[in-house]
Amino acid sequence: MIEFIRRITKLKLERDDNYYWGLILLKIGIVSLFIYLICDLFEPLSFLVTFLICGWGFVLIWKSDNDLRFKNTQEKIASLEKELTESQQLLASLGYRKRYHRWKRRRNIN
Repeated sequence: MIEFIRRITKLKLERDDNYYWGLILLKIGIVSLFIYLICDLFEPLSFLVTFLICGWGFVLIWKSDNDLRFKNTQEKIASLEKELTESQQLLASLGYRKRYHRWKRRRNIN
């Protein structure tokens, strides 16, 4: 369904589907609250249904945000590991050069 909306409106949506479904559910819940209040249809069952719709939307948005944060953290950890490996290799190569030059000086080799 989201792909259909993307094709029709040419939107560039950057989040996953859970985020947008959560937003839609929250908007439906808020609009239903206003309708209940305006038309004086507010009953305990309608409150429960609206509460469940809003809760479901909130959970979907929360899940989407946690997934996005986890993905960004994994990418950051991978880049830090790569930098660490590169710096270790650089330090190791510098250490070998120093040892080689010390060995040359001790042996008086040009």
